[in-house]
Amino acid sequence: MPASVVLARILHNMLPTDPELRQDWRLWQELWVRALRDETAQHLAVDLYDQLHTWIGQAIRRGIESGEFTDCDVEATSTLLLALSDGFGIRLMLGDPRIDLPAAQAAIWRAVAGTLGVPEAFPEI
Repeated sequence: MPASVVLARILHNMLPTDPELRQDWRLWQELWVRALRDETAQHLAVDLYDQLHTWIGQAIRRGIESGEFTDCDVEATSTLLLALSDGFGIRLMLGDPRIDLPAAQAAIWRAVAGTLGVPEAFPEI
């Protein structure tokens, strides 16, 4: 499977794209709020972000190693993708009429397409 498709699937699963992922997002948002006032929850949230960062980074490294992606700063690109997923995910959870899932996915992908050296269209998953 092409690295672009693997990364696109990861990004798809990091957004509230179906009822199960919407429930995961509700729990994630509750963890964020709790982490602001509870040190144990804060450590858990940071650990979960570290795991997500690793998941994305592995997909990017795979693409670089296969020659599909341009060599880039994997850490910075992973951090950007996490931040974009969080931001667009919140807007999707809120039902913001200015953004829908295809627009969110397109914007996230466009933000890194140049860095990865891939077309700007979100891959078919």
